[in-house]
Amino acid sequence: MTNSNSRTRKSIKNIFWGIFYQALLIILNFVLRSIFIKKLSAEYLGVNGLFSNILSVLSLAELGIGNAIIYTMYKPLKENNEKEISSILNFYKKIYAIIGTIIFLVGILLIPFLKQIVKLENEMPNLRVYYILYLLNTVSSYFLVAKTSIFTADQKDYVLKKINISFNIVKFILQAILLIAFNSYLLYLLAQIVITIMNNMINLLITYKKYPFLRKQKEKIKLNTKKIILNNVKSLFLYQFGGVILNNTDNILISMICGTVNVGLYSNYSIIISSVENVISNIFTATLASIGNYNVDNSEKERYKLFNILDMISYWLYGCISIILGVAINDFIEVWIGKDYILGNSVVIISVVNFYLRGILYPILCFRNTTTLFKKTKYIMLYASVINIVLSIFLGLKIGLTGILIATALSRILTNIWYEPKILFKEYFKENVFKYYLKKLFQIIGLSFVYIIIFVCCKNIVILHNNFVTLIFKCIISLIMSNIYFILIFYRKKEFKIVISKFMQLVKNKIAIKSSV
Repeated sequence: MTNSNSRTRKSIKNIFWGIFYQALLIILNFVLRSIFIKKLSAEYLGVNGLFSNILSVLSLAELGIGNAIIYTMYKPLKENNEKEISSILNFYKKIYAIIGTIIFLVGILLIPFLKQIVKLENEMPNLRVYYILYLLNTVSSYFLVAKTSIFTADQKDYVLKKINISFNIVKFILQAILLIAFNSYLLYLLAQIVITIMNNMINLLITYKKYPFLRKQKEKIKLNTKKIILNNVKSLFLYQFGGVILNNTDNILISMICGTVNVGLYSNYSIIISSVENVISNIFTATLASIGNYNVDNSEKERYKLFNILDMISYWLYGCISIILGVAINDFIEVWIGKDYILGNSVVIISVVNFYLRGILYPILCFRNTTTLFKKTKYIMLYASVINIVLSIFLGLKIGLTGILIATALSRILTNIWYEPKILFKEYFKENVFKYYLKKLFQIIGLSFVYIIIFVCCKNIVILHNNFVTLIFKCIISLIMSNIYFILIFYRKKEFKIVISKFMQLVKNKIAIKSSV
């Protein structure tokens, strides 16, 4: 089997299990959230969303260290250099232990300020206990997950996804039973901690079974490799830190400016959007290791061709889903938990805009994180986060919740939306970025035009006086009409023809395999 076929096969497995995992999470989380809303008050819903955001800001799990380590493992994995792989992961384990300790200490220092962050009409009993449990759940992973990252670098994420699915089902059942039987937020959080620790421990044991040399070898990292990792970590850390601040401070600001109950109302929308985003983003993140290997083996021209294919896929997927969300999300909220939890159209539109802006950057992210270009963009998200906080306070005080969400969109547009493509095209593809900007502008105009048409067509539709049937009908109409638009603009493009050709080849291979059995 060729390297290309091997990469494709592993990528497809990662995509399939990643999407299946996220789709299952969506179903379990929505059922559990429905039980949560019925059994506990809106204040608990708001606190739950707020604590998640506070700890996302504190957490360094996604601040580039993992990506830097994985990037460094591509070469030794290809050469089957067990000693170097082991030394890198031993170093990673030490870093994560230090980070986990720091997060715990900083998290404890925030406890006296909880009353200034959580704005409730009535004081919630055991608020500090709930916060500490959330903190322990976050910190516990740092002492167990470092070595499991080898599955990502080796393009075998799907192995652990299967295990995670089982534990998430167990967690869902246990938390649902505890909420229904005891109406207890405390027991709900304790169950979460226990299952998280057990899941991480099993993943670690499977890692040692699959890669037994990791248990045996205690290699120290080479000084040169250590310097490379630390330099990469520094660049990715700064970028991802800005990203975490940008993406996870909205709920904190909403709580402080608009009240914690509004965090609960908005979190219903954000959980829908983030759940959908997690499913789609798996298509891109599951291919990161494959892209990293592809970039090593191919020319600039071939890399640029791959980028254009990913760019087309991201526009199609995120554009289509943005239209469906914009048209039907309020209908979904009404069917799911009732009219009392619906927010205005302005919140819906700007939330969908933020979703779309994040989505169209995924092809850029794929190339940035699998090359050394993250060193060129390390400060841009810090700038975006500072602009976001300033604009959020100003617009939040002026126009409330909508203003805070508008600030997030503006901060992206003013920074990484234009800057990151510029660096990628100039430094890596040696192409003129102006064509990319122009393409994105026309794509946004076209998508907005199609959205308005579909929204107007669906606005007053009521089927059989049944909200659920109406929701399904609107989703189907949005899906069909948006895909007609995408087919019309892409069917002549070479990227579209390549994707269709690859898909048909995979189908033929599957049929051939089944026929030979």
